[in-house]
Amino acid sequence: MPEELEEKILAMLQDSTGGSILQCELWKALDSGSREVSRSIVKMERRNLVKREPVQDGGRKTYRVILLRKAPKIDLADVSWCACLTCPDLSRCGMGQPISPENCEKLSISLRNEFWKHSKGEELQKLSSTGNDVNAK
Repeated sequence: MPEELEEKILAMLQDSTGGSILQCELWKALDSGSREVSRSIVKMERRNLVKREPVQDGGRKTYRVILLRKAPKIDLADVSWCACLTCPDLSRCGMGQPISPENCEKLSISLRNEFWKHSKGEELQKLSSTGNDVNAK
C-alpha cells in the first residue's frame, strides 16, 4: 500500500506545473492522512526522488514537495514510423543474432524514409523562411 501511495504522489508531481506541489495539497488530493503522506514523502526523499522545502501557506508551516527527476514524456507517434513496432520477428531479434537491428532491411528502409521526411521538412522550412516560393522549384 505505501508503494501505491508513492506512485500516486509521483504521478501527481509529474503532472503538476513545475513538478512541485504543497504537501498539504497532496494529502488533501489523495484523500489520505497527512501522517501517511508525510512518511511516504520522507521515504521518497531518502531515495532522492523528491525534496522538500519548508514554506508558509496561509500562516501555516508546510512543505513544497519537488520532483527531482521528471520522467520524459514519450509520445508513441514519435516512433510509430519504426518498422520494429509491427515486425513479426521482434521477439527473435537481437544484437549479434541472425535477425538483428544491425542487418535488418525493414529497419534500414524505415530509418531512411524518416530521414528523408525530416530532411525535406527542414528544406521546406528554410525555403519558407527565406520567402522563396516552394512551388516555383
